[in-house]
Amino acid sequence: MERIRGVNLGNWLVLEKWMSPELYNDTTAEDETYLCLQLSEGEKRARLKAHRDHYITSRDFAYIAEKGFNAVRLPVPFFVFEDIGPYVHCSEYVDKAMKWANDYKLKVLLDLHTVPGSQNGSDNAGICGIVQWAQYPERVEIALDVLERMALRYGQDPALLGIEVLNEPQPLDGHLSKLMESIGINIMDRYQPVDKEAAKLNKGYTRAWLEQFYLDAYARIRKYLPVDKAVVFDDAFDMHHFADWVAAQDFENVMLDTHQYIMLADWMNLCEPNYKEYAKYVADVFVEEVSYGQARVPTFCGEWCLFNAQPGLRDESKEVRKEVYTAIAKAQLDAFEHCDGWFYWCYKTHLDDPDWDCWDIGKCIANGWMPNDYRQA
Repeated sequence: MERIRGVNLGNWLVLEKWMSPELYNDTTAEDETYLCLQLSEGEKRARLKAHRDHYITSRDFAYIAEKGFNAVRLPVPFFVFEDIGPYVHCSEYVDKAMKWANDYKLKVLLDLHTVPGSQNGSDNAGICGIVQWAQYPERVEIALDVLERMALRYGQDPALLGIEVLNEPQPLDGHLSKLMESIGINIMDRYQPVDKEAAKLNKGYTRAWLEQFYLDAYARIRKYLPVDKAVVFDDAFDMHHFADWVAAQDFENVMLDTHQYIMLADWMNLCEPNYKEYAKYVADVFVEEVSYGQARVPTFCGEWCLFNAQPGLRDESKEVRKEVYTAIAKAQLDAFEHCDGWFYWCYKTHLDDPDWDCWDIGKCIANGWMPNDYRQA
């Protein structure tokens, strides 16, 4: 297909509290797991149904197509096909997404965003502060089974771009883990577990373990996925290692997904927090990363945004904010011309705060920070 110009449909079927905090009213939950545990059965199902029915509809697909985007990345949970534990399945909404994509001539990348026990301990994996997946073969099998079932159910659909094996795994010996350790950052300090005793059983996994999971997943997916549909691997914030590894395998039609966030550079103090330095950082680091991947395997940036930590930005004039965000957008759009495209995170949020408008591409477009027509972008 043509170069990807897409958006993520985050927070529709995989919840993140910061994106729609009202969904968590009357609970103390910080993630989807505890939301489902704290609500009564009836309230949980009613609240999730209302959210899923209205957060993304056919009108959103119409808007996405009208703006010239050509693809959506759809995060799905491991419980997509049936209720597991406290979680409520959502396959009927994936079915709707595929229909709407066909209606509006969009492609869909199905992205397995969560696994039982969590692959990274963050809120986007469904439970904060817990990493208890890889050490349990039965939990690994659940992930492999859902990938195989997605290939069987959607593999022949004309709208399907491909299936992404797993979102943002973080091996203990990977580049990001080692970098954070070297500067004294622990992701568990950011995502605190509710059950401190349970968290004592946390156990991560290595690059080698993840590579074997990738091999197993590829085999299970390819049983039913035609070769014209891509199998996508996340680079696990470790581009050089996994680009080389994927290129060395005997795979057909695979792609590499890398997530490039300025906020990570902010978090780890890798550049000065102002838009001119961000543009330089993007030109140096983002371009090198995506170019390295693209030289070895078709590569795209599956998540990026305009969010940054430039001090005092919310208090600046509309004109200054536009100058800053437009410059940051241009730098990243230029960077991703060195690969097969991108998906913006995110398509929409339910937030009323100028600091967070940049996470919502509709608001970015309305504010003039991002192009209005992606047929030309």
